[in-house]
Amino acid sequence: MLICLLLALITLALYWPATHFDFINYDDPDYIIYNPPIQHGITGAALVWAFTTSHASNWHPLTWVSHTVDCALYGLNPGGHHLTNLLFHTANVVLLFLVLCQWTGAPWRSALVAALFAWHPLHVESVAWVSERKDVLSAFFWLLTLAAYGRYAKGRKVYYFLALFFFALGLLSKPMVVTLPFVLLLLDFWPLKRTAAPGLFLEKIPFFALAALECVATLWAQREANSVVSFGILPFSARLANALVSCVLYLWKMLWPVDLALPYPYSRVWTFWPAAGAGCLLLLISAGAILRARRQPYLIVGWLWFLGTLTPVIGLAQVGIQPMADRYSYVPLIGVFIMAAWAIPGAWTRWPRPGLVLGAVAAGALGFLLAGAETQLQYWRNSVALFSHTVAVTRNNILAEYNLAEALARQGDEAEAVVHYQRVLAIAPNRVEAHYNSQTQAHYNLGLIFRARQQWAEAEAQFRACLRADPNLARARHNLDAVLREMSNDKARMRK
Repeated sequence: MLICLLLALITLALYWPATHFDFINYDDPDYIIYNPPIQHGITGAALVWAFTTSHASNWHPLTWVSHTVDCALYGLNPGGHHLTNLLFHTANVVLLFLVLCQWTGAPWRSALVAALFAWHPLHVESVAWVSERKDVLSAFFWLLTLAAYGRYAKGRKVYYFLALFFFALGLLSKPMVVTLPFVLLLLDFWPLKRTAAPGLFLEKIPFFALAALECVATLWAQREANSVVSFGILPFSARLANALVSCVLYLWKMLWPVDLALPYPYSRVWTFWPAAGAGCLLLLISAGAILRARRQPYLIVGWLWFLGTLTPVIGLAQVGIQPMADRYSYVPLIGVFIMAAWAIPGAWTRWPRPGLVLGAVAAGALGFLLAGAETQLQYWRNSVALFSHTVAVTRNNILAEYNLAEALARQGDEAEAVVHYQRVLAIAPNRVEAHYNSQTQAHYNLGLIFRARQQWAEAEAQFRACLRADPNLARARHNLDAVLREMSNDKARMRK
């Protein structure tokens, strides 16, 4: 209980500043600020909407319900929404420790995994971004499923139905939970050691059936929103290369979590050699884990946990503009943390006073991660800070430049906003970025700024460029007509 208390208090202290942060202008407007169905409390209409909508390219009704509850409690005060994310993350940290400790009887290793999960900078995005409620909420039910399944595995049959219930709630929170039945099979191997139990696959059939239904619902939602990138735009070879390199990049950022960004641009399509090198490294690690499976079963379990839970979001089925995202590592990295927490102490037994040495190394690593997470968290205080950082650590990032320009314009810094809108227009988008083209809206927003400044010629040029990209954009046509009238009036006044 002391370990639980310590983990919870440090996590709350680390992320408490987020309760004073603003919403950001990426997804938060779509999810919360300009989303009327969630803003009128828990009503029948709100629940029907939550379970039938494909809004924001997702089907996650329980996540919508959680946002609805927040709006009922806090209105549009962002601090309350951030607090809910923080409480779920803290609960996840404690649950992860308790589940691992219950299954393995190794409290210090379990505490190390929970601490790495709690304080790693890669996980700041999932906690500090209100729209990523689906991450912390789905992980909460993921871990409750594991807790119930562990009780079932020890002979308490009624917990099977509780595990299935929690799994269903996880699926209603985020589609990424579909990989959990595979993880249960891994955990049967280690640490539950149930490989001799009959019917291991048969007992998972209800879990796989629910996962299949979730896949159908998710595909429907994404196609309804036209958010799936076709193979004509991004061929399978490019997707595979990106998947291989991204897996390695997640591991690298786990070890050295600097230059984290939202979003990472899909401005680089990996060539054969980087992809081949990444593939060889992944195969080498996989082979090592397989060869040590009998002596060190946690290696293969942790490694397949990492690879398997990343599969839905690794880009083989590309949805959205990002080639990878920090938030996608929230659950997958637990597998690697398990590998480290169980393998590294064994490697230190040959050292003199190994407990003292290992404790010092663990404390240093956790201190490094806490400092990194604290720094990364500050970038999330508002949109200008977040996207200024992203622009600084990435190149040719159309979406980050656009969001930064929009945020600057909203806070009244129009001169700097114009600079970043012009950078958006100067970047040549590749085919993926063109599918989610921000440049049309950049032309329109520049036109509005120039119109407000009465720079009629510049405004006309921007609205015409906007209409060339989208001839059916009525608001651009309306503003262009207004600008042309003003130009005509100016000419008439000059003649008088």
